[in-house]
Amino acid sequence: MPETITLPGVSPRLTYVGLWAVGTVLYVGLLVAGYVISAAVGFGLFAAAAVAYHHTREAPLFDERDRAVLQAAGANTISVFGIGSAIVFPTTAALWAAGVIRWPDWLTPIALFVGGFFLVWLAMVALARRER
Repeated sequence: MPETITLPGVSPRLTYVGLWAVGTVLYVGLLVAGYVISAAVGFGLFAAAAVAYHHTREAPLFDERDRAVLQAAGANTISVFGIGSAIVFPTTAALWAAGVIRWPDWLTPIALFVGGFFLVWLAMVALARRER
């Protein structure tokens, strides 16, 4: 299989990360502008391009050091969201129940997503423990 094309002077890692970054910026920009479907399609196209780029490379894109850094970044991200969610959502719910604030409508889908996200995480922890 021929090596994938990379722009001169641009590393394969930067190309890969750049595809994800452009897709994310496009997604956020189109969402803010009110183009929800276009945002999802645009992100999906750049995500598909990044995945295709990664899987068509003959040489590894990331080495062991990169994997360790990405794993640590992922663990730190989960920790920050976990601690933040453990503080924000119960506090907001308690203040809402006490009549101090009104639960904002936009917070409900975020709360449901975060709850679902951590249910998936718990399932992955259980699966990892079972496999050891």
